Amino acid sequence: MEKRFRDYIRHLEKLDFEVLSDEEIITEREGILLQITVLHQDMLRSLVAAIGMLVCACIFLAAGFVHFFVVSYVLAAVFAICAACFGMRFKSAAFVMNILYTFVDKLSRL
Repeated sequence: MEKRFRDYIRHLEKLDFEVLSDEEIITEREGILLQITVLHQDMLRSLVAAIGMLVCACIFLAAGFVHFFVVSYVLAAVFAICAACFGMRFKSAAFVMNILYTFVDKLSRL
């Protein structure tokens, strides 16, 4: 998915916005908005997964504190690391989202 967004951003960077007709501007803007919708859905999935992993980490951490099981601490750490990975994925998607919104703003000003 990241490769697709990279290629799409590369396509947008190559466009000469000054020579686009009104129809091409509308088409490009609709394409960007479609990509933004896909990215929003991916960000939402990442956010839900990160929150789920954090909840699981808290549950295992609480179980470790109550019963003093080392396995619970290890599982809490694993779930926390997974949540951090989903958080980094969310952050990179937010960066791509800002780039796409920049292109939408450029097309809106034309």
